[in-house]
Amino acid sequence: MGVVALAALLGLTLGVAALVVSLALLAGFQTHIRSRLLAETPHLTVTPAGRDAFTPADGLAEKLAALPGVVSVSPVARGRIWISISGRTAPAQAVGRAGTTGLVLDLSQARPLGAVAGDDVTVVSSRTRLSPLGPVPIAVSMAVEKVVPASTGRREPEAVLPLEAARRLFALPEGGASAYEVFLADPRRATLAARGVVDALGGGVSATTWEEANRSLVLALKLERAVLFATVFLIVIVAGLNLAATSAVLGATRAGDAAILAVLGAPPRTVARVFLAAGAGVGILGTAAGALLGTAAAVVLDATRAIPLPAHLYSLAHVPFRVDPLELGAVVVLSVLWSFAASALPARTAARRRVAEVLRAV
Repeated sequence: MGVVALAALLGLTLGVAALVVSLALLAGFQTHIRSRLLAETPHLTVTPAGRDAFTPADGLAEKLAALPGVVSVSPVARGRIWISISGRTAPAQAVGRAGTTGLVLDLSQARPLGAVAGDDVTVVSSRTRLSPLGPVPIAVSMAVEKVVPASTGRREPEAVLPLEAARRLFALPEGGASAYEVFLADPRRATLAARGVVDALGGGVSATTWEEANRSLVLALKLERAVLFATVFLIVIVAGLNLAATSAVLGATRAGDAAILAVLGAPPRTVARVFLAAGAGVGILGTAAGALLGTAAAVVLDATRAIPLPAHLYSLAHVPFRVDPLELGAVVVLSVLWSFAASALPARTAARRRVAEVLRAV
C-alpha cells in the first residue's frame, strides 16, 4: 500500500509541476509578444467615418487628449505608395508620423529592394495632382533612415515617413490627418476607452483597439494557452486515476477496519469520508508539492537564463518564464478537485460493502 500511495503522490507532483512550468514558459513568451505588440501598435486608432480625413478645424487632437486615461495623441497620414531605388520598385503601405526624418522600412520591405540605411529612394503616391500636362503622380525623394526588424502581429508591414511628406503624398491639407493614434495609461481598458471615444465624439469617428487590429494573433495566443493547458493537464488526470487505484486498494485492504467502524455505529457516510480523506490527502499533498516545485523551477530557470536563444531570430537572449498567479491558482484548484473526484467512487464503494460479508471473510 505504501508503494502504491507513493507512486500516486509522485505522479501527481510531477504532473502538476510539469503543468506549472509549461504554463510559465508560454506566459513568458506571450508576455514578450504582447509587450512588443503594445510598443508597435497604438492602443486606439481613431479614424473618420463617412469621409476621407480629419481637418484642423475638427480640433480632434484636443478632444481626445482631454478624455480620461489618455496619455498621448498623435496625428498620422496613411496611404499606399511605391518605393523606387536603383531600378527596383515595390508597393508598400505607408504611414506618416511626426518625429521621423527619413524613410523607415520594415525588414520585409527593404529586402526585395536591397535598401539599407543611407540609400536615396523615390517615393511615389497612389494619388495624382493636376499639371499643365494633365494628372501626374505625386513623388518625393528622401533617404532611408533605418531598417527595423519585422513587426509583430501586423497583417501588412508599414513604411514610416515624415508626417509632412506623407501629407503631401496623400493630398492632405496642412494639419490634416487620416487617423489619430491614441496611447492609454492602461491598454487593458482599450475596449472601454473606444466606447468612450465614440460616445464623446459622436458618429463621425470610429475607434479600433489594438486587440481588434491584431485579432488573429490575439486569438491565436488565447487558443494556444487553452490547448496547452488541456493537453498537459492530461498528466494530472492520469495521476488522478492512479490515485483512484490507490483508494481502491486502501478500501480493499482496510475493509475489516471499515466493518468494525460500521459495527460500532458509524454510518456509511462517515466511513466513506474516512477513505475519501485518505485519498484526497495524498492528492492535496501531491498538488502542493507539484505547485511549489514547478514555481521554483520556473523562477530559477528565468533568473539564471538557463535556456539561451539566438537573439537575432527571437529578439530574446533566453527563454522567459513567468508564473501567473491566476493560472497557478487554477492548476491547484482543478488538481485538488480532481483528486477528490478520483477518490470519491472507491471510498463510496468501500463504505457500502456489507458488514457481515467482510467480517466473515476476516
